Amino acid sequence: MKKKYILMGVAAALITTTIIGGSLAAIQVNGEDVRQDINTRTLSIELTGSGTTEGNLYLENAMPGGVIDKDIKIENTADTPLYARVTIRKYWGDYGSGSNVLTKDYSKDTDKISLEVNGEWLEDKNAGDSGETSVYYYRSPIEPGTEPVDILKSLKIDADLDNSYADKGIGLEVEAEAVQSYAAQDAMLSEWGIWAEIDENGTIISIEE
Repeated sequence: MKKKYILMGVAAALITTTIIGGSLAAIQVNGEDVRQDINTRTLSIELTGSGTTEGNLYLENAMPGGVIDKDIKIENTADTPLYARVTIRKYWGDYGSGSNVLTKDYSKDTDKISLEVNGEWLEDKNAGDSGETSVYYYRSPIEPGTEPVDILKSLKIDADLDNSYADKGIGLEVEAEAVQSYAAQDAMLSEWGIWAEIDENGTIISIEE
């Protein structure tokens, strides 16, 4: 029974988070440049169960046709409302003998890993590459002092994997960015290169590059 059952010995999924710091996008007010700085902790990613805003988290029980329920949350710890963008990169990989470091395997199909995100996130269908990278925008401004917002709810593994995926690990890289809600369309265009259609309630209804 060494590898008779596909992925019975699959390594745990690895999530790596990156906090993007810097400053809010410059905007024009009365002909003058106005820039509001934010530090690297202003927008933070909370990995449920990890006890930290960044680092590695291992998900267990990754099997063909399986669903891994796991929350990844984003929280606004600033004092101003922010629109958030999240980039998620997924990949298959191998762990070396006695190592917890995942080495990417470029030959494996990342489309066999499906991400289920919170329904309030709008996916940019034109962003990303070859099924590996997905980009999402939270439709509403995230208010300071509110509860963390769910990003990822679960991963689903295709049931039709062959034995070449046995013992593979799954890696996720999560990258978060933010712009202020004031003059948000200009800020998003300047920082992210996208034009967002925003309704009177402040909800993003569409985006285009």
